[in-house]
Amino acid sequence: MQQTYETNLRCQKCLTTIGPLLDAEEGVLNWSVDLDDPKRPLTVDLADKADSDRVVKLMGEAGYQATPVSSPPSKQGASTQSTEPSTGFSLSNYKPLLLVVAYVLGATAIAESIHGEVVWPRAMSYFMGFFFLGFAFFKLLDIPAFADAFSSYDIVAKRNRAYALAYPWIELALGILFVSRTLPILANCLTAIVMAVGLVGVAGAVLRKQTIQCACLGTVFNLPMSVVTIVENSVMLAMAIFMLMRHLTS
Repeated sequence: MQQTYETNLRCQKCLTTIGPLLDAEEGVLNWSVDLDDPKRPLTVDLADKADSDRVVKLMGEAGYQATPVSSPPSKQGASTQSTEPSTGFSLSNYKPLLLVVAYVLGATAIAESIHGEVVWPRAMSYFMGFFFLGFAFFKLLDIPAFADAFSSYDIVAKRNRAYALAYPWIELALGILFVSRTLPILANCLTAIVMAVGLVGVAGAVLRKQTIQCACLGTVFNLPMSVVTIVENSVMLAMAIFMLMRHLTS
């Protein structure tokens, strides 16, 4: 059974507040919020015997309003978010991410050209370094807002806000280590751990079909959480493991 509520939710911080409450409720199977809609509709998939008024009470306990509506609202001429996973790749949604990756690839190519030849392990180290430096930059623009968004899905950040606040600085430090090619074993170990932990949270959010903001570029861009984020974390994890094994066996 699907029920939609008109709410006064305003931002990602609001979702961070109500998220744990809805996730912990047995009768709530999936939920999503369309912050682009003026009515901020909360769409909830409820179990057959679940009480729809329970969602209203949970929202009230969190300090927000939720008014049931007869059917999910829609916007004329525009698509709305839903609990169903996206079936295709939307270039417009991920344009900022693609541009950042393009810059990272370009910086890697320039760095390698200075050496006069391409050495793939060195190129991978440059790529990972520029990747972390680029992504850390956007997170550092508003660390508290990033921490709010990050804690909505990361399994460690949910329990420890200090980790969420420190995460941009961790990425910055890793970026410096990779670009300078300093302490490669430590850098790759930390990267493998951070990416593996992050992958668990990202995969969980995608599998629950939650429509939440991906915080990989901070909160400057409203990137949707999707399989693309899983691929991003998986590639970095695989590269870190490959580089680590290479250093340990050389």
